[in-house]
Amino acid sequence: MRVVKRSGESEEFDPEKAIRAILRVGVSRKEAQAILESVRPHLYDGISTEELYRRIRSKLPSPKAQKYSLKKAIMLLGPDGHPFESLMGRIFEQMGYEVLVRQILKGRCVSHEVDVVIVKDGRKATVECKFHNSLGTKSTIQEALYTWGRFMDLKDGNGVDNPWLVTNTKFSSEVVRYAKCIDMHLIGWKYPEDRGLEKLVEQAGVYPVTVLDIRRTDQRILLCNDFVICRDILERKSELLALFPREIGEKIIKKAGDFLRMVEE
Repeated sequence: MRVVKRSGESEEFDPEKAIRAILRVGVSRKEAQAILESVRPHLYDGISTEELYRRIRSKLPSPKAQKYSLKKAIMLLGPDGHPFESLMGRIFEQMGYEVLVRQILKGRCVSHEVDVVIVKDGRKATVECKFHNSLGTKSTIQEALYTWGRFMDLKDGNGVDNPWLVTNTKFSSEVVRYAKCIDMHLIGWKYPEDRGLEKLVEQAGVYPVTVLDIRRTDQRILLCNDFVICRDILERKSELLALFPREIGEKIIKKAGDFLRMVEE
């Protein structure tokens, strides 16, 4: 049986890959295998990965189902890229960096608005965040070239040592080859293999508010008021309750608390 990816490419269905994805939400291997077996009668040759994930998600208890949909939750941070930049800033903070988001830096030729500036052990770097609204879209060589060109204009006058390119999707193979050649750091979905975006989110515990099962309009209100991660909801309860009718606000706080307790178990 073959599955069709969001890019339109097809590949042989790999049960172990599906089980690994289920395991990330915190169930046992036995439970993951049982979930996969329960959806097998509904699978068919040519099924889309989106439908496959939807069927698996329907078998997961909430809030584990929310964690399973992390990729979609990050996509819902859009349509603009500012919440994604803020999310990356929080991730870098948990990695031990000093972080400044959306900074104007003067280059040798022109000024630039840099998405994220990070400093650690006396070394400074610029981070270009490329947010994509469409599943299956890959970051291309043009984005890598743009990131390198900006870094070259900034490095001498700002003490910048190296550039990072971060995306919420995947990189083309050309971007990976180019980045290795010029020593540009990359973070994307499942890249690097052991330190991809999904793993960094899980390790840092900085899950976006869009992972919660709440109305899209409520998600937008949270994002517009700089509630980017679930932890923000619990740390700024009084501010959140001023934004919503009390019943809705308390429901959001409860969902955030339930979700964070689950992922921290």
